[in-house]
Amino acid sequence: MSSMCQVTLIGRLTAEPEQKVPASGNTYTRLRLAWNHKKDEPGYIDATLFGKTGEIAAEYLHKGSHICLAGAKLQWRQYEKDDEKRTAYSLVGGDLIMLGKKGDEDAQSAPAAKVASDDDIPF
Repeated sequence: MSSMCQVTLIGRLTAEPEQKVPASGNTYTRLRLAWNHKKDEPGYIDATLFGKTGEIAAEYLHKGSHICLAGAKLQWRQYEKDDEKRTAYSLVGGDLIMLGKKGDEDAQSAPAAKVASDDDIPF
């Protein structure tokens, strides 16, 4: 049985977007998002955007930018650190929606992001 988990998350960037261009030429951008998990207790997750969506994120987003990442794929991996098994979750792809109140420079000047299709994701 095959299944897929898609996530929509609204949050703010905790750092500047980090754009990478590996030798393969498949450009991607890493983001770190924070959201209110519980009262006064934030949640954090990493996200990776590919192709034109990632390029737009790298150009127009900054630390503190308010965004919605809709329809992203949820990925997880397990690893060991200090002889302890750990699990890390991240988001991959999805629609990037730049949020903000009227007058925000980011929301006014940025173009609409293209939907990241499966063709943009290199795996």
